[in-house]
Amino acid sequence: MKKLLSALFALALCSSMALATVPYPPNCSVAPWDGFNGVILCPDTPSVISYTQGTLVIRNQANNPIQNASVIITFLSSSVWCFCGTMTYTTTTDNTGTAYLTLRGGGCIQNTDQAAVIKANGVVIRDYYNAKSPDWDGVAGNCHVAGPDAVRFAGVPKDLCFDFNNTGLVEVADYVVFVSGLTPSHNC
Repeated sequence: MKKLLSALFALALCSSMALATVPYPPNCSVAPWDGFNGVILCPDTPSVISYTQGTLVIRNQANNPIQNASVIITFLSSSVWCFCGTMTYTTTTDNTGTAYLTLRGGGCIQNTDQAAVIKANGVVIRDYYNAKSPDWDGVAGNCHVAGPDAVRFAGVPKDLCFDFNNTGLVEVADYVVFVSGLTPSHNC
């Protein structure tokens, strides 16, 4: 009986240790993209725009931060994307469970499952249906925010690929995001 209790205790201890490194999506946060209900990319020269910088906090079911979690972002395979050579798709959390990603590129996929997926330790923590960029001429990103993108942004009817906060309207908040990539003109 004593051996059985010892074995059960060891099993319980191992299980709780294993769960300590398993992310629990409701306890994880991804700022600012959770607020946008999607990710924003932009070419990174002359500088990175703030909307493309994600701060990810990875936590387990007990709401404890997971140190050294492997984080990866993937995008739906499509010809609309243009990714900068400086784009990094993976990162690792620090001792507070925090990791950082900067999305560098152009294109648009909206209202589509797996437009952008973020995983931590192999667990999907976010499946965004929207991945958008100021670099969008209606066909694809070309890693340069310029005139064709501005013409598309100003067009009527409004292209919802410029609805960066995903409210269903292109409004002032979306204009602020677009202009941050256009002035000065960003490229990579």
